[in-house]
Amino acid sequence: MKKIILITISLIFSISFLNADNHIKTNPITTPMEPEAFLGAYTEMVLKMAEFQKRSGFDAKTFELFALSAAAGMKCEYCIVAHTAMAKKAGATQEEIKTAIMVAGVVSLNSTVMYGNQYNQEKWRKMFE
Repeated sequence: MKKIILITISLIFSISFLNADNHIKTNPITTPMEPEAFLGAYTEMVLKMAEFQKRSGFDAKTFELFALSAAAGMKCEYCIVAHTAMAKKAGATQEEIKTAIMVAGVVSLNSTVMYGNQYNQEKWRKMFE
């Protein structure tokens, strides 16, 4: 019985979830795409993101700009669309959105250069001590 209740709750919440600004959003990536063997853990984690943002110490706009930068760095088209929209809804300007994306690009570029040249990590670490 407990499992049926949990599945029902998960299905209800998978249809929508609250983002950092408490606006209901459709979330197609939860329960419908989660394998049963994962026992709803992924859905549960996704549904806790709004609470995580609130407790993170960052306002919704900054949090979404972080997420957008990570999405751009991973080149996830789905996440870029979602986090751009949520950043705008949280008050981010177009300039802030471009900056978050540029940060991801510059970090990726620097990483590629350092990695490709096999720069000594110990030497690198010492530069920041």
